[in-house]
Amino acid sequence: MLYRKLRGGAAAVDGPADPFLSEASLHDVRLQPGTVYWQAQQTNLEYLLLLDADRLVWSFRTQAGLTATGTPYGGWEGPNVELRGHFVGHYLSATAKMWASTHNDTLRAKMSSVVDVLNDCQQKMGTGYLSAFPSEFFDRAEALTTVWAPYYTIHKIMQGLLDQYTVAGNSKALEMVVGMANYFSDRVKNVIQKYSIERHWASLNEETGGMNDVLYQLYTITDDLKHLTLAHLFDKPCFLGLLAVQADSISGFHSNTHIPVVVGAQMRYEVTGDALYKQIATSFMDMINSSHSYATGGTSAGEVW
Repeated sequence: MLYRKLRGGAAAVDGPADPFLSEASLHDVRLQPGTVYWQAQQTNLEYLLLLDADRLVWSFRTQAGLTATGTPYGGWEGPNVELRGHFVGHYLSATAKMWASTHNDTLRAKMSSVVDVLNDCQQKMGTGYLSAFPSEFFDRAEALTTVWAPYYTIHKIMQGLLDQYTVAGNSKALEMVVGMANYFSDRVKNVIQKYSIERHWASLNEETGGMNDVLYQLYTITDDLKHLTLAHLFDKPCFLGLLAVQADSISGFHSNTHIPVVVGAQMRYEVTGDALYKQIATSFMDMINSSHSYATGGTSAGEVW
């Protein structure tokens, strides 16, 4: 309660109040030229400017049935890789924050053009769905058959679009992420109605990124209970339940999958004021710091605790 009042979250519990703690906007912070920090920032800026927009969106255009120009990037963005599209989500977040930190006009034009193309893709498909891979990947996830972490990628895209709105002020990006949230709300509702809530939980036994986190963030903007409910449905109970009873039983869990889930649990507390989720996040950090950390600062081996 005190933390939320200080931070000013969730209408500050007792009603609106000026927050004692608030994040400094990246728009208000500039690094001193010539310092090592400024040099690092310039390196990041140069890299983001080097990336080619047509190559980034190649698989999105292809998936939507639009003409794709140039050649796609390779690696995990390769057109035959099931995680394709997730780097574009990272790109949207990175460029939004870099533009806020530098107000580089060239970068703003490039990132806005990527959002425009993605919007064209979403409009062409007409359902709210947006990805560089077909929705059939989610059919496989819901059927509990093998597929490589489709929600992991969707989280990156949604977070990137949300950052384009909250950090860079692109209102089109908000409309797009709302469309995605509504599409997946309908999908999850269908799974629960057709099978059971347990079937939905079983389909999350894969890397789902921070779906709960981004949906709680979205709810603070839309105030749409559908988005809040969907966020709850990505609060993975088989893991958060252990933390709720403060059971140090996380050995063997995949760290990369579950750290974002805990971040989402902390966001649930900040957004809703549910104290259990503050306890979950606090218990998690206590466990990690007391018995699952190495001298190097890492917490896992082979991505497993």
